[in-house]
Amino acid sequence: MKFKLYITALILFSAFHVNAHKLHGNRPENQFEKDSIIITFGNKTRLIIYGENRKELDKIMAYDLNTLLKDLKIRLDSTNADTTYLREEINGSKYLKDKSDEKDYVRIGLRGIHIKDGDTEVTINAKGVEINDDDRTVSTDSDYRRTGKRFHSRYGGSSSPRKGFNIALGLNAYGTNEATPGYNKADYDLRPFGSRYISLGYIASTTIVKGKNARLHLDFGVDFSWYNLMFDGNNTITKDSLRVSFPTIVDEDGNEVNMKKTKLTVPYVNVSFMPTLSFSRSFVSYISAGVYGGYRLGSYTKLRREGSKDVDHVRKNFHIQDLRYGLTAELGIRKFPDLFVTYDFNNLYDEGKGPSVRMLSFGVRLF
Repeated sequence: MKFKLYITALILFSAFHVNAHKLHGNRPENQFEKDSIIITFGNKTRLIIYGENRKELDKIMAYDLNTLLKDLKIRLDSTNADTTYLREEINGSKYLKDKSDEKDYVRIGLRGIHIKDGDTEVTINAKGVEINDDDRTVSTDSDYRRTGKRFHSRYGGSSSPRKGFNIALGLNAYGTNEATPGYNKADYDLRPFGSRYISLGYIASTTIVKGKNARLHLDFGVDFSWYNLMFDGNNTITKDSLRVSFPTIVDEDGNEVNMKKTKLTVPYVNVSFMPTLSFSRSFVSYISAGVYGGYRLGSYTKLRREGSKDVDHVRKNFHIQDLRYGLTAELGIRKFPDLFVTYDFNNLYDEGKGPSVRMLSFGVRLF
């Protein structure tokens, strides 16, 4: 138990960038007490928070110490013995109560892919995918992640590696964005990491050629997918009987309103046909390419002002074409989420009623 207490103190110092040597420097004893907060639990337990001065100590009030201590307990419980020495650098900004000033980022490293866009944080690594959006966390089940067909090395079977239930998570972008009279491209630009693509579906398969190290399958799929198109700015989409427009949102006095979210969501039901070539002894588990078609189930906008939790929805068709169709391809990599890309051959909006854009989606398939 004593070792765990020492470890907890070390991690707390690292989290708030405290230099441990300054605690044992040439400071007078009364100054040490003045610039420190010491909390005593019984006779053998102390929590010490040290700052250079009173102003630095006041900054601690901006952090959620309860969440920090819970995370520390998880880290300590993950060690196998009381004598384990643990030192880990922790980014203290993770525990800020107000993260409004924290910049968006994309980080790619050995521990996976980390994306932050406003209130949304996405983590993709070998354990799966976790999405934290407006204090709601959604993650794939850990037991299934480790043993599911996407990560389990059972490629010697006769069926396609794509067969079964599928979940896909990716990003949306304009595959083509042609100049269109009456439209300024800046008015409907997309926020890259806020425009997410989600798909849930099932794939059936039949094997037509069986080789020693490779097999050819015909995969038939049906899925539900969502285009989430988040506009980059304070613009939204509106429509009249003739066309759509992308006006700036203003208040009653005509002043521009800062928006936290302004996005267009379009759900589809789709079918796909994809020949798939699988390999039993290769770093690449399969290659698949084919065609798809989908039917629009609706469309709506989601608007949320900066500093407000109220969300406004407007449900209209926004002159979006009812049908979508195009080409899709996938690349399977062993013990890693499979990669996919889709490209629509048709424009998103009806001809002459909106900008000439075609959608491109890409990302990972989790199962």
